[in-house]
This record gives sequence, structure tokens and C-alpha cells, in this order.
Amino acid sequence: MASITDLQVFNEYAYSSATEVLRQQVDLFNAATRGAIVLRSSAHQGDFSELAFFKKISGLVRRRDAYDGTPTAVAAVDIEHLLDVSVKVAAGTPPVNIPPSQYRWIQQNPEVAGAAMGQQLAVDMFADMLNTSLLSASAALGQQAALTTDKSGEATPTATFSYLLDATRAMGDRAQEVTCWVMHSKPMFDLHAEALSNSASLFSYGTVNVMSDPFGRVFVVTDSPSLHYTDVDEHYRTLGLRPGAIVVGQNNDYEDNWDTTNGYENIQRTYQAEWSFNVGVNGFAWDKANGLANPGATELGTGTNWDPYYSDQKDAAGVLLVTL
Repeated sequence: MASITDLQVFNEYAYSSATEVLRQQVDLFNAATRGAIVLRSSAHQGDFSELAFFKKISGLVRRRDAYDGTPTAVAAVDIEHLLDVSVKVAAGTPPVNIPPSQYRWIQQNPEVAGAAMGQQLAVDMFADMLNTSLLSASAALGQQAALTTDKSGEATPTATFSYLLDATRAMGDRAQEVTCWVMHSKPMFDLHAEALSNSASLFSYGTVNVMSDPFGRVFVVTDSPSLHYTDVDEHYRTLGLRPGAIVVGQNNDYEDNWDTTNGYENIQRTYQAEWSFNVGVNGFAWDKANGLANPGATELGTGTNWDPYYSDQKDAAGVLLVTL
């Protein structure tokens, strides 16, 4: 049976492997998406992270009558604070059964098993953070009619490049700031059917694939459950994001534990880990009163839990296209 030393070696390699692999892929992903989705380290202590900043003042420049001979009052404008609020999401593994009989093998080389588990966990942690952030952004943007283009009821309800262009119209003269499309593979195949060339692969990790096209915008292709839903027909969400549209902060609070239980035919041993991360959507603040703390998928996917604070829709995270 494995000794305490073996368990410590397993823990060390499981954690260090997960951390190293995740950090490497996060750096690549941030660069490949041109900073539209930012995964970074952070250390948020409470249930929420709040950042106060100054709202853009409307009408800051005015026309002045240089020949006004009498003191004419001019209406004042206020400088206001806005509050950007991200929310902490709790995550963890289920208990992983690793019977001591396997540790007789691990005792020969325990770091191998620890590294294998760490690498698998890193992939799933990365996918969970991405899926959660896409769910949040889809919910926030989907509540804003001006930022949502729904083509699912059109004669051609599937994704086309012209629909992508239509979606960016909400950004007006700042449409070029949409630098990244995040989509399910189904609409991506629909675009391929239009002979859209996407041959340059920039990044691939697990179920995430990032490509570029001749038009300059990056396509992040992932069959995330956050990018499709069923409402009579299967609908697909495609997000057009600006730099810094989504920010995911890893809280560096990973903790794991072993539990060994007697009283059974064979000694039982399980491994379990837990951690948290914060999710924020640019232009939207988490509604602490409605969404509350420690949200699950239902709360994060409810658009009214994300309050828009932008003055101009061009300053929002981006746009949303809905197709079949």
C-alpha cells in the first residue's frame, strides 16, 4: 500500500502539473484571441470584486457665445462613478476513487499518476472557465436588443458572413474593434459552406480551436454548451468580442485532500480538489441583489443578473449573433 510520502508526491505532481499546463495554455489562449477573452491570475477575497471608475461625461464640449454681453447661466454636468462588479464562481472535482491497489504501482513512480491527473484536470479547468465566461457574456449581451442580431427566423437562418457583418453594425464606426468571433462548430461549418477560407490555425487545446480568416478577425471555435440552446429548434450563439470583453480571474486558491476510509472489504481512498475564479463582462456589472453570491449556471445564464453600465453601446463587451 502507498505510504504517506507517496501521497505527498502524488499531490505535488498533480498540482504542479495542472498549474503549469494551465498557465502555459492560458498565455497562448490570451494571445490567440487578441485579448478578447482574458484569463489571468488574481486574488479576490470576497464573493465579488468591485472596481470603481469615472463614467464618460456626456456633452463635455459645448458651443460658446463669445458675444454674450450678459451673464447667461450654463447647465452643469456631473462627473459620476460607475462600479464594475465581477462575481466569484466556486468549482471543484468530485471525489476521485484511487484504490490502494493502484498505489502499489504508484509506489514505483507516483509522479507519473500525479502528472497524468494534473494534465487532465488542467484541460477540464480551462474548459469550465471558458464555458462559464461564455455563458455569462451570452446572457449579458442577449438582454440588450441593440447588441443582439437574431437571424434564426430568416429564410436562411444559418450563419453567413453577411450576418456577421450585420451583427457588427451595432458598433458603428468602431466595428473594427470587434477582433474575435467565438462560435460553435456548427455555424463555423455553415461559414465554410460559403467558401470562407479559414486555413490558418493559431491555437488548439482540448475542444477549443482558434483560427483566422483573410478578413482579419479571429475565429475561436468551441462546441461549448454555452453557445447553443434549444427553443423548438437548435439555436447557436456567436459572440463578436472587443479586447477585454471577458475577464476570468483565477484566485490561486487551489486546495486538495485525500480521504482514506476503513470498514469495507477493501480500503477506500479518494482524491478531491476545489478552487474558485471570478468572471466579469466588460460593460456589465454583476447584480449582487438579484444574482447573489456563489452563483451556479442558472444564475450566470440569466441576463437580468448582469446590469449594463456603459453610456455608449460601442463600449460594451461586443455583439451577439443568433442563428440556427
